[in-house]
Amino acid sequence: MSYFLRSFIKQQILFLMIAFFAVFLSRIVNNDLSFAFNIQNSLLYSFIQYFISVLIVFSFINLIYFCVRKLKLSLFIFTSILILLNFMNIKKQEYLSASFTPTDFLLFKETLISAPILLLISTAISIFSFGCIIYFISKKEVITKSKSIYFNLAIPLVVLSLFIFMNSQENFSAYCEKLETSSKSCILASAIPKTRNNWIGDHEAIKTYGFLTFFLSKSLDNFFVQKSSSHITEHQISSLYEKNNLPTNLSPPELPNIIFVMSESHWDATRLDQSIPKDITPTINKHQVSSVLSPSFGGGTANVEFEVLTSLNTFLNHNELAYTSKLDRPTYSLASYLNSIGYNSTAMHNNGKYFYNRSTVYHNLGFHRFISIENMISLKERSKYINQAGWATDDLLYNSIREQLKNTDQPQFIYAISVENHPMYSDDRFGKDHFKITKEGISDSTKQALNTYLTGMQRADEKFKGLIEDVKQLDRPTIIVFFGDHLPNLQQVYDEYGFFASTQEKAEKKDVKFFETPLAVWANFPIERKTLQEPFIPAHFLAPRILSAANIPLSPYYSFIQHVNSCYKTVHQTGIQPQKSCDTSTNLVLQQYKDMNMDVLNGKNFTYKILEPKAEI
Repeated sequence: MSYFLRSFIKQQILFLMIAFFAVFLSRIVNNDLSFAFNIQNSLLYSFIQYFISVLIVFSFINLIYFCVRKLKLSLFIFTSILILLNFMNIKKQEYLSASFTPTDFLLFKETLISAPILLLISTAISIFSFGCIIYFISKKEVITKSKSIYFNLAIPLVVLSLFIFMNSQENFSAYCEKLETSSKSCILASAIPKTRNNWIGDHEAIKTYGFLTFFLSKSLDNFFVQKSSSHITEHQISSLYEKNNLPTNLSPPELPNIIFVMSESHWDATRLDQSIPKDITPTINKHQVSSVLSPSFGGGTANVEFEVLTSLNTFLNHNELAYTSKLDRPTYSLASYLNSIGYNSTAMHNNGKYFYNRSTVYHNLGFHRFISIENMISLKERSKYINQAGWATDDLLYNSIREQLKNTDQPQFIYAISVENHPMYSDDRFGKDHFKITKEGISDSTKQALNTYLTGMQRADEKFKGLIEDVKQLDRPTIIVFFGDHLPNLQQVYDEYGFFASTQEKAEKKDVKFFETPLAVWANFPIERKTLQEPFIPAHFLAPRILSAANIPLSPYYSFIQHVNSCYKTVHQTGIQPQKSCDTSTNLVLQQYKDMNMDVLNGKNFTYKILEPKAEI
């Protein structure tokens, strides 16, 4: 074995060891050692995740060495980057409850303006010291001239290219979705660090992969995978929003409270089979005006609230989970519009603040506050409100709604997301046998799952009824909008009841019945109910419908969404359905809607620039 080869192997072993400890220490800093103790995932899967994280950091060290060509200097630069990024992430999570991401570097100017002078001085001293150390180390080392240096470039090129390929929407992701059982390649692909369509959110991804791996993955994903929208101009976007004049005489006493309750997996279970009792949810049935056409089936809650709050479209964005991949900057929303006309806006969820990146997303959507389970109850008392399945009961959520409604200085906009009836249902979280399952040929496990789910529906109805009784005591006009986010993930229950006509129907889900959830509306003042009385209302068209029903004027943004709705019944995976009553070219309107989506999520976000300056948030 030649001298150069031996030296190269020793060097790579050193880099690999440093990468291993870098990932290990990063996970300790972020309070996670689940590699050794992960019960939910197999030990092999956890090992693959850890190994891939190490491999990415290893390739990054090689890339630094190729650029610098000095060993000690390369390791110093790597260590400095590792410490600095982890420190910035910890501080951002401490003060903003959000993770540090590559796009934060674009806020350099804003940081200089807002940062305390002492912090700026200490930062300047640190940068100067860092430069001096690099200078002295560099002076004492000789540049590597060995031909093996090109192997140091080949390693990151191969690893990072593989990462980009396996994360591409058109490659393994699409392939694996079509498989009934996961192949080995799909298991490997699922272990690759992901920053798009990752429901656990950035905070949990950092705990799983280590911060440096997450940060590199996020950077590569943003640079290589995101779609370009450079062809969309500001003029194109501004032409969509007619400058309709909002009434200037609106005053807070005249504006109604608006409460959205998005109930976890709530559905009309009688559609499963005629044997299902029809009086499980009497309050919801009484006030049901229509159905919401959800963009998701069996999961993907964040995509539903994304459509409701922004009126953007999941289908047009290839079912990408925008909460974790796109909404990392201020975005026009129902919250930001209502803020601008005098509302106080609150997002609520009786689950962790980091899932789906909600702590970051709600801030970017303009909410004044986000009340998560961390704010609802102390950690010491939390166990009293956690059910057998590990989900918080909705008592916490409805108590928070009641507390927020005590604020009478401003009209309240509350967007509350429940969680207690979350799948899976193979437990007795609400007790046993509340409902007798009479259909023949049904297994005991299906009876248990269905009993649990139906009891959860019943409890949701009771909570809705209780909220109505509370609101009746308020002086301010108030409207409550209750709907399910998606059909439940009942798995074998669907199979045993023959809910799907065929395997093909189960895979494709082209019928709206797989996406319809009850929409119930109650108000203590007269509303335009006809506005809501449709066979179904798509989630992306719900906001302007509710505003119109409550006699709240539409902003230019929601006037455009209403115009799109006048031309299209829905833009959904079950089909794009034009309206006969549209008075303009439907193809043009659809293209304009596509352009708006592309601008907000992938472009320069002219929509926010045009509409937001007048907002008072």
